[in-house]
Amino acid sequence: MEISEWLQSKPKDYNIGVDLYAGSSVMKSRTLANLKRGQNPRNMAVLIKELRQLSKSKAYQKPKPKPVVKIEVIADPKPVQVEMERKNQIEQSANTYFQKIKYNELPAVLKVRFRHLKDLFYDMCDLKFALNDLAAKDTQKALKLILNIEYLDEQREMIWRELDHFQDHKTLLPTKTENDFTALSQHDLFLKKANLVNYINKKSSRIKKWESELQKKSNKDERLKIGQQINRTQKAVHQHKLDLQKIEGML
Repeated sequence: MEISEWLQSKPKDYNIGVDLYAGSSVMKSRTLANLKRGQNPRNMAVLIKELRQLSKSKAYQKPKPKPVVKIEVIADPKPVQVEMERKNQIEQSANTYFQKIKYNELPAVLKVRFRHLKDLFYDMCDLKFALNDLAAKDTQKALKLILNIEYLDEQREMIWRELDHFQDHKTLLPTKTENDFTALSQHDLFLKKANLVNYINKKSSRIKKWESELQKKSNKDERLKIGQQINRTQKAVHQHKLDLQKIEGML
């Protein structure tokens, strides 16, 4: 199917549209990664917009029809020994990975986040093994797996920040953003993103400086004051990272 045909079709098949976009020479990796996360009203709108622009672009060439080849997929079951070795490897890694977290001491909201973190860990392990099993020629499948792993890794890093912050300060970082950026143009979104990145970098450097000062202080009141500064600023930085993540999903 050509892009023009897809744009005129009703209803539009989301997965076919994503495949058309993925096969274009001017595909943007970040946009494709977001589209691969699944169909929703916003992603469908972005897909239609991108394909409309692509259909008008000089860089777009109508695909040549390809002969239909029937491929018989034969399952290649892994030996039981390999599966058991992988399972043991994952469990050993999990025990090391999560051992510093005391689940019973977490507040209810972080217990939920911790369980989600475990799910992310196991999903990433499965995707990594699937990536390792691919043949060298399966580049499209490899790209899809890599994008999925990167998406899960972003979520993993956010949850670890929340857990580490609670262990250090016994307070909670924000877990979501209520800010709405849908009214911003693409240009304004890029400006907002640049400002957030600049803010995050500056505040992160300031946090490192305070942490270094904290190690040198012995006075209890001074340590408390610096600790409160770190706590407040980490919350602000994390909130901006949530906003940044949301904006990147819109670009």
